[in-house]
Amino acid sequence: MTMFARRMLHPPRLLPLSPRSLFPRLPQNRAYGAYALVKNVRLASNAPGSVVTKDAQENALAIWFEGVYPIKLAQWDPRHIWARYNADSLKANAKKLILPPQEEFKARFTYLNSVPSIKEGGLLVRFLYEGDKQEAFDTISNFVQKKGIRSFAVGGAKIKAHPVEGSPWIEDLRSSIPSSRINLFFQGPELAVEDLFDEFRQYGKIDSITVQQSAKDAPKYGHIQFLSRRAATSARICMNGKVVGSTKILISYEPVSDEFVNETLPVILAILALLSFLIFDPMRVFFVTNTVTERFSVSKYLGISLLDAFVILKSKFMSLIFGSLPGDKTNTEQESGLDDALDVAMKELKEHEAKLMVFMKETPETVMLVHGPKGTQHMDLIEKCLKNEPYVLRIHLEDIVNQPDHIFLNRLSQQTGCFPMFNWTVSIGNILDTVVTATTGAKANLSSSVETQIRKMFEITTISFNRIVQNQLAKRQAVLSQNRASVADADGKSEGSVSTAPVALPEVEYPIVIIEGFLGNEKARQAQIYGLITEWVNTLSEMQVAQVVFVSDSPGAAKYLSRALPNRTVETIALKDASFTASLAYAQRRLGLLPWQKAPAELEEGVRVLGGRLSDLELLVQKIQAELRAQKQQHNGQENGTKRIVGIVRKIGNSAASVDRDAALSDAARATPSQLADASAKALNDIIVRIESEVRKVGLFDDAIGQGAASSVAAKKEWTTVQMWKIIQLLAKYNEVSYDDLRYHPLFKGDETAIQSIERAGLVTIGLHEGRPYVVKAGRPIHRAVFTRLQADTKYAAIMGLKTVKALMSDETTKLKDCETELSTLTGQISTDILGIWGASDLRKRADFLAKQVGESHEKLAKLDAEERKLKKVVKLLE
Repeated sequence: MTMFARRMLHPPRLLPLSPRSLFPRLPQNRAYGAYALVKNVRLASNAPGSVVTKDAQENALAIWFEGVYPIKLAQWDPRHIWARYNADSLKANAKKLILPPQEEFKARFTYLNSVPSIKEGGLLVRFLYEGDKQEAFDTISNFVQKKGIRSFAVGGAKIKAHPVEGSPWIEDLRSSIPSSRINLFFQGPELAVEDLFDEFRQYGKIDSITVQQSAKDAPKYGHIQFLSRRAATSARICMNGKVVGSTKILISYEPVSDEFVNETLPVILAILALLSFLIFDPMRVFFVTNTVTERFSVSKYLGISLLDAFVILKSKFMSLIFGSLPGDKTNTEQESGLDDALDVAMKELKEHEAKLMVFMKETPETVMLVHGPKGTQHMDLIEKCLKNEPYVLRIHLEDIVNQPDHIFLNRLSQQTGCFPMFNWTVSIGNILDTVVTATTGAKANLSSSVETQIRKMFEITTISFNRIVQNQLAKRQAVLSQNRASVADADGKSEGSVSTAPVALPEVEYPIVIIEGFLGNEKARQAQIYGLITEWVNTLSEMQVAQVVFVSDSPGAAKYLSRALPNRTVETIALKDASFTASLAYAQRRLGLLPWQKAPAELEEGVRVLGGRLSDLELLVQKIQAELRAQKQQHNGQENGTKRIVGIVRKIGNSAASVDRDAALSDAARATPSQLADASAKALNDIIVRIESEVRKVGLFDDAIGQGAASSVAAKKEWTTVQMWKIIQLLAKYNEVSYDDLRYHPLFKGDETAIQSIERAGLVTIGLHEGRPYVVKAGRPIHRAVFTRLQADTKYAAIMGLKTVKALMSDETTKLKDCETELSTLTGQISTDILGIWGASDLRKRADFLAKQVGESHEKLAKLDAEERKLKKVVKLLE
């Protein structure tokens, strides 16, 4: 860790330092107090071998060297801590270089001691000189200036020497921090501004000098504002205690408790921001472009992923060793038949696929929303359309929302490719902002919010998109310019020499942004991401730099985008469940059934109940396969072992054709019709039981955790148990229910909040007609079977019926009491003597109406009471 010694006109002298001098050990008895430092100065001449007398020591001279140590800027300045622990080493090396040899002086020069002032960044040297003191000061100053000594501890600044004209006070008070502004206290008459300028200008440039005019007996003081701290520290050390005329000057620093926060820290932050703009922002744009274009992706140039490439190479290798198998032809025929079935399953998506592909090739002026119920496999359609698109960016919101802020930001930056983002600075900035505010009372504004980081990522991504588009437009413009030049050159040639072939202009491939899981969790911790994304998408559309496709299974996605993007057209693709024929073909293909094998009735029933929801069909297939494997292991374990042994023997004898053909068949294709039917029935029953449990827990708040906990969960919901049960009763009986009729049922009382909340929970689906809610259907096709199963549970239906009756009786009783109270009040007021004939007649009409309402309420209560008695008989305990 070299400290000093560099000449201005000569090669730098690097002082060799030992490890001990590089990292000096802190003396055990070191004292940092002001008294101890002054005491050390006075006792230094009494060291062994000193011949300096007491009278001579009192006439000692002092000179101040500035720029030896870094100046302390704040209480926690790490440079000051480093300089304090290396003070002895720095002082020893500095003393060797800054003091001229004896032959440089005209008279005898005697070094006494040196005292470092680490806080003020300098070294005070005391000496004796038998000649003129000004001559000694000039000799030392000229020597230091001529050598051009620089201190690398302060960034290579030159060391300067200043004669000490007063009584220096070296202290290490923790509350005293050097500043560029010093306070002057006059013991005697005030000094003029001109006198102060003449005395203090030698230490550095001065910004302002102020002398306070005060009363006769009041303290007299002034202020000097230097342009640098170095000048202020040198002035305080050298001029403190100097007598000018008949006035003694005492100097102290202006308190700077907030100067680091208000002055230095903003400069540091500005430098960091500039570095971020010059270095990190181009890096982020580079990495975002890599993510969008995949220009360094191996799978892009291979055309397939590395895993698929490995599988193909393995298959080729096995074919070279063992040859092609006779069963391959059968497998091809089987795949051909099943592909036809798959074409039937995907035929309903062809129209949506064509619409989406046309949208991706258009100029970005609108946005696309692909929505549908959960399990309709939105991404299958989108991924098929993205196969030949060169620039794609995918954002999976379901993977990042509802996470801690640092994980949320890290995952978003990974998906967008925005690197480096330093997301940890959000947490660190909040902590530092709190600490600075608590200690200084001033707002440091160091913290960066999550929203700021998100906006920054989107801004970087927009810049990347714009560069991709502009590069393509530039290439297109170059082709057009070249074509115009060719036409201009051909004007003077003969007609036969001019080429009439059309010029192929390069198409502009706009980046495509896929936002998956939009509005998937509106109550998530980072729900503000949905609003920020719509703002970003609006910017992309205005700049026409990217096409955006929203993928959502939320019922309110279309309405949300219409409000958030009022100036943009939102095109929609609504995915629906597949038809029964397509669903059955899909299930047969996934099970591996042969084209001539007929699906059992139980499988058809399972597909019909699931209703074409692909996620539910996939679950059904997996359960059927698992059940068939369990049956195979249970009943045919020994037989399968024997077949494997026979197969090995036959393969050795070149008779592997039939064995390999049998091995290529799936478990469902080899199962008997009864086994497949039994597995299908069990799989469907398992799915219904699981969905029923979910409906009980989510919709009816019926959980095994206890009634108290279930009640607390129900209190947080926006619907009641009886409202959900009424929907279950209606949808178990009908395929769909009128939205308006359900809304104005006595249990809902015209409030649609409960119905919409149940839709967000995925239990029902609201169908629209001409833009307004029209019908209510089950959330998933399997829900109808679950609702029917719940309704068929006699005991449970009776319990829910009792809850419904009690709710209706409570509302009706409240209505009846209100009518009876008003009727009793009116009965005492009807009198012709007081109101006259016409007034009494009006009151009688109101009383008759109330009496009729009371009668109707009594009839309803009687019916409800009879229904309650009937239901109680169902759940009556037989003793």
